[in-house]
Amino acid sequence: MDASVNFRFASARNANRLVAGVPAAARLARAWAAAQPDVPLVLTLGDAGALDPLTQAEIARLVPGVLATLGADTGPGAPIPAEVLPDAAVINAMLTSAVPIPPSPANPDAALRQAARAIIRATAKPGDGIVSRHLNRPLSQAASALLLRWAWVRPGHATVLTAVIALAMLACLLTGTVAGLIAGAVLFQLASVADGIDGEIARATFRTSASGAAWDSAVDAATNLGFLAGVIANLWLRGESGAALIGLAGLGTLALGMGLLGLRAHARGEPLHFDGAKQLLGTHETTIKRWLRYVTMRDFYCLFLAVMIALGLVTAALTIFTAAAAIWLLTVIVLLARARTQSR
Repeated sequence: MDASVNFRFASARNANRLVAGVPAAARLARAWAAAQPDVPLVLTLGDAGALDPLTQAEIARLVPGVLATLGADTGPGAPIPAEVLPDAAVINAMLTSAVPIPPSPANPDAALRQAARAIIRATAKPGDGIVSRHLNRPLSQAASALLLRWAWVRPGHATVLTAVIALAMLACLLTGTVAGLIAGAVLFQLASVADGIDGEIARATFRTSASGAAWDSAVDAATNLGFLAGVIANLWLRGESGAALIGLAGLGTLALGMGLLGLRAHARGEPLHFDGAKQLLGTHETTIKRWLRYVTMRDFYCLFLAVMIALGLVTAALTIFTAAAAIWLLTVIVLLARARTQSR
């Protein structure tokens, strides 16, 4: 590689700084390996410092076998500014002169912060529901950005956080009081927000795994079923047996639908999740399909139930939920039958 083609960090501190949970130099090394897999990465550190052990370990984890060497500072303007953290496509475009090499940022720290914000924003899912997109995701990404300031944070820590919130929710509901019911509803929505954090951390730090997705799905299912069971128990303890029976019907309907989706997911080697039915709708999008996806997604009905219960409309909420669950179950049965027919 031409000695002039290297990346310059203003200082070793910047190269070693965590950017969305990964040291900047390690994140750059991964992008470089994707762009130029057969060429070693050459870094210039403006203060002639060194990469710390964490950075070196993360480079070894993300791009094993790729050699990152420290070159002599060739002066401003010659190397590619590293603080902008270009991805593989941008790197190749700069090397082929398809796009100009940007000037060194006047404020390298600000450039790293901007790169971190872009990385966190990119952890959203294209299939996010309307509530996730406008409420849950901004909140969970803000929490993820805070947690990723510590190098030891892993996706599993966020999964445990969601489980702890769910346990606190259930404890509140089982008090058998109106205050406990409202607190449980608020914690249910908080658990829905926290549910996005583990996936965001996994995607930001390149730690996604099948086992992590399975645990996340299991906690989601337990939280949802636990909330409904807790609401039913709360109503029963307060003598509101009519509303409790309506909730029990909704819970049974939901459990049956989840069981059917679970059998399909198991047969396909996929994790079970509450949004599994939307995969059966196909890729052809229509307005009806889009809104059907929205109102049957976990983020939507979590917020709906939490708000209705917090407003004291628990019976109405459970009635609407049970009716919607029945329609959802019928839809799942029809879609599963169609998918089975098409697979023959």
